[in-house]
Amino acid sequence: MSKTSRSLIAALGLSSLACTAAADVKPDGGDYAALPPGTDLLVMYYQHPTADRLNAGGKRVTDNLGLEMDVGLLRYVHYTKWGDYIVDPQIIVPVGRQKIGLADKETSGLGDVIFGATLWTIADMQNGEHLGWSVFFTAPTGSDKNQGFALSNNRWATDFQVGYVKRIAPKWSVDAIGEVEFYQHDQDSGAKRDPLYQAHGHLRYHVSDATHLGLSYRHSWGAKDTLHGVAQTDSRNNGNVTLSAATFIAPTWQAMVQCSHDTQVQDGPLTRAIQTRLVKVF
Repeated sequence: MSKTSRSLIAALGLSSLACTAAADVKPDGGDYAALPPGTDLLVMYYQHPTADRLNAGGKRVTDNLGLEMDVGLLRYVHYTKWGDYIVDPQIIVPVGRQKIGLADKETSGLGDVIFGATLWTIADMQNGEHLGWSVFFTAPTGSDKNQGFALSNNRWATDFQVGYVKRIAPKWSVDAIGEVEFYQHDQDSGAKRDPLYQAHGHLRYHVSDATHLGLSYRHSWGAKDTLHGVAQTDSRNNGNVTLSAATFIAPTWQAMVQCSHDTQVQDGPLTRAIQTRLVKVF
């Protein structure tokens, strides 16, 4: 491969990564089940996404991207009452390291901070039915803005979600979540990003009251980037499958392990990832 081709591919990989928002904490099975007011959660995540294949316009560009990321996220959630409703104001702070072997580039630092809350209009804990409405804001606090650091975007974002959880049988639950995210123009270049639409479906099998196994499918559309009317990235049409296992290892500690793999990617790296999550309940 020529040096020019390598540079073009590296640049495409960087711009694609910038809109994948790897620090985005996607809603998992059970996340839209409300907890009693007065409960506090301290949640610690570790994510390790990797990718060798890079797509552009639905076509393979390279199988040698060499993307590796190590991401840590700290999340604090507080459940309280707001009138007749349960709400959970929260904040998420990401940090991470990103390496792209093809570009011979490594970046690390703080990611964009996320804050917001969910309000539940249905919170039937006895029968396992919940309906929550969320809004989250992402602030451009991250390091190396406009340098392809996937944890950092040089723009504000507002994410609206609605999630429904239903216990359909003594051992089975389903979760359905829809979301749309809107973006400010890039603060330096003025580049425009279209809204991102996402749908999440989770099926959980409850081995016991303390342990569940889960299968998730997620799909996303949109988030096309344009600069002065010229497309910089194509719209997403991406799918992902995730397997989960979660259990309470102590009365107030829950551990989760997940394996995920992109099933299709229109524009950007086709990733596989391992994630662990540790929750402390207060």
